[in-house]
Amino acid sequence: MKKQVYKIEIPEKAIKQTHFGEDESLALNVAHKQIMVRPANLLEQLPRIKFWWYFVPAVILTLALFAMAQHLKLTTVPIIGDYSIANGSLLMSLISGLLVFIVTAIITKIHKNGPAQDFYWRSLITITVACGLIIVFSFSAFFWLFEQLFMDARFDLYTSTMFILLIISAVNYIMINLALTLSPGIVTNLLTIMIIGGMLFSMLTNSDRNWWKHNFSFLGTAQNSANLQFNVTLIFSGLLMMALVDYLFVNLQKKYNNRRVLILRLLLYAQAACIAAIGFSPNNPRFHVLHDRISMWLVYIMLILIVAIRWILPHVRKQFLDVSYIIGGLMGFNYIVFKLSDYLSLTAFELLEFGLAMSWILLLFQNIESLAQYGENFFLIQIKKDQSNEE
Repeated sequence: MKKQVYKIEIPEKAIKQTHFGEDESLALNVAHKQIMVRPANLLEQLPRIKFWWYFVPAVILTLALFAMAQHLKLTTVPIIGDYSIANGSLLMSLISGLLVFIVTAIITKIHKNGPAQDFYWRSLITITVACGLIIVFSFSAFFWLFEQLFMDARFDLYTSTMFILLIISAVNYIMINLALTLSPGIVTNLLTIMIIGGMLFSMLTNSDRNWWKHNFSFLGTAQNSANLQFNVTLIFSGLLMMALVDYLFVNLQKKYNNRRVLILRLLLYAQAACIAAIGFSPNNPRFHVLHDRISMWLVYIMLILIVAIRWILPHVRKQFLDVSYIIGGLMGFNYIVFKLSDYLSLTAFELLEFGLAMSWILLLFQNIESLAQYGENFFLIQIKKDQSNEE
């Protein structure tokens, strides 16, 4: 008897959503007790990034910097400073990286040949600005560390130019690849990096090292020299969260198009709007009352989401419900401890609440993403023995 073979009947509607041709050879992979079927020529399915897409823009901008350095008669260039490797590479990487990202994303969406096609056009500006902020945060941290390792180091003009060329090329490549593979998971990571990176950047660069003795909102006030970074981070974190909600609910509402899912979407929009509004109304005397009101709305919406998630999220898992109630309980416990004792300072209380809330929001997005991945792409099939293969 020959080895037993099993067959799977794939619905025609499912085949139409792929590029599989009749009698085409496919590759089957088994991982974590799951079967994955992909084209045999998998490498050809990966994003193709041509060398000149990222290198030519880098060369043009690097030559412009080199010409400016020649005009200023610079013979050596410091790592950090007014005319430095850090400033030159940051400025040119920001211009070049965002430009190639926008162009690639637009082409991908127009031709409908990548994950970015499901994003709304209005999300492009938000995602682009978020990427720009992450570039700024990353460069600031990288060159600060580089400066600590090589204190007062300077390089000749040609070596500095090569460094800048390589940095711009690398950023261009990353941004093109990001545009070609944009997905909810990537946007969630961008949101996490931007919020955490923006907060840490504001903490490290603020003028008052004792900011933590005031409160968390102090980072956004006029008393902090880095208040602009903090507030801009909050504004675009809220907008990026809206873009993520847009993307996720495009597919989710194709299958679960009911009032409960709409309520969930509106609550998440309201949550994102509150985050952005806090950045627009920092805790200065002029906006103090409004800042506190919006912060309380943020908390109320969070509590409503945790309590109502059992009814407004389709097919919610018991494990997620348990985690939700534990996080909600911890937030309530922290509030009681803060109000009834001096154990927690205002800053510690705010940081704990922010950490718990952010963790829960990310878990919620993961659950919504899992549901959204199905939508109209979910098909029931059966595995059957191939009787014709038996002797």
